Amino acid sequence: MLATCFFMLLSPSALAKVSSSSASPQIRYSTENPLRYRIAELDPRLNLNKQQVIELSQQAAAIWSKDTGQNYFVYDPSATFVINLVFDQRQIRSIKRAENLHQLEKQQQIWLDQNQQLQILKQQLRYADTQLELQKTEYQAQAKSYQTAIEQLNAAHSKKTLAKKLQKQQHALESQSQLLQARIYDYNLKVQQLQKQSEKSNQLRQQLVQSVDEFNQTFKPQVLHKGQFDGKQIFIYEFSSLDDLRLTLAHEFGHALGLKHTQDPKSLMYPRIKEQDAKDFQLTNTDLKLLGLAD
Repeated sequence: MLATCFFMLLSPSALAKVSSSSASPQIRYSTENPLRYRIAELDPRLNLNKQQVIELSQQAAAIWSKDTGQNYFVYDPSATFVINLVFDQRQIRSIKRAENLHQLEKQQQIWLDQNQQLQILKQQLRYADTQLELQKTEYQAQAKSYQTAIEQLNAAHSKKTLAKKLQKQQHALESQSQLLQARIYDYNLKVQQLQKQSEKSNQLRQQLVQSVDEFNQTFKPQVLHKGQFDGKQIFIYEFSSLDDLRLTLAHEFGHALGLKHTQDPKSLMYPRIKEQDAKDFQLTNTDLKLLGLAD
């Protein structure tokens, strides 16, 4: 069920396109002549301050420098080249999707916790069933022994000694019967509890599946242009996380260098953010080839 629910979720990043803008394939900047850029004013609805974005942009720039030895980009608060973070319907949709996804994850965790309790109950019930069967067998053996003693008493000439023995067996059998009834009662309670937990777990599962379906209907795949380089500035239109924003910035920096898109889905210059490692990205051989640094 866990795997089913997550596979049912549509990936937004699979159709999140970055800009297709690129001009000359010649690398425009280097350590000797870096691109100086600054961050434009930020919309407060993005929940980011300028210092955060500056640091993210520097991290994005570092993706290009750490594997090449070239410092292509330098943050300069007086630069004319500007990075704009635009807050429009694309970002609103991304925020709503993230909120809905968070609710889905919480809902799924509730179901997982409930299912774990259900498994514990099943184990307890299996153990109780085994103990109950053992006690039934023991009681049946004592009952048989008691019946044999009665037969012996009826056939005996001297019944006094056997009668005392029989009385002890009767008391022991009655005590065993009471214990057996108590265990049966406890077992039946566990069965009822298991049934209720199973029903509750199934209800949560159905609700989770319904929520996933509603999520996928609400957030159907769309081609979202996450960013764009227009030759003079960079625009970022949508990001789902800080890691996503960092990688999108790095991609647009690539266009500012003069690089075109690639056909390698793991490369930074692939037109969609999908298979790249957003947390710890390293330039692929494909990216390095664009820079003329790989065979």
